[in-house]
Amino acid sequence: MPRSRGFTLIELLVVMVLIAVLFSAVTITSGTNNSKRDLVEEGQRLQALFEEASQQAILYNQEVGWYSKEGEYGFLSFDYTTNKWSGMQARIFRARQTMFEFELIELDGTPMAERLDDVYKTPNSSDIDNTEDEILPTIVFLSSGESSSFELSIFEKEDPDWVVQLISDGFDKPKLVLPYDEDE
Repeated sequence: MPRSRGFTLIELLVVMVLIAVLFSAVTITSGTNNSKRDLVEEGQRLQALFEEASQQAILYNQEVGWYSKEGEYGFLSFDYTTNKWSGMQARIFRARQTMFEFELIELDGTPMAERLDDVYKTPNSSDIDNTEDEILPTIVFLSSGESSSFELSIFEKEDPDWVVQLISDGFDKPKLVLPYDEDE
């Protein structure tokens, strides 16, 4: 009786081990780009939130502001009855925890380094009605449809050279600039 041709158990096991090794190599390789992918996703999320905040400001005739502090960012609305900024009620604008850093490079056409010099030179800073507990926005979206013009960098502390930027001239939607867009 002729013996049928087929694979032996050892041959099947060797092929399965090779597939497992290749699969683990692909998984490890794709895992190294997770932080960069997460950074791009955070930039896209923030761009969408800025567009939504601008629409919210117009729709409800309400000034909306964005703030960031270490490990967190969120949105505020201005209450004209109390003359204070407070957290927004809509869930989409809640405070969010983040592992990324934010650096405002330019605000309303002035580099931040120059703005900080101006702040420290202000003679009557006690005239400003602001308690230390109150969070003030960095970027403001006005009910007229305008916003602060800004250049905002988003990066990871461990890799500050790989930066995603959000840029707005104050009239158009914020533009997301990715690191590989600049290389082209």
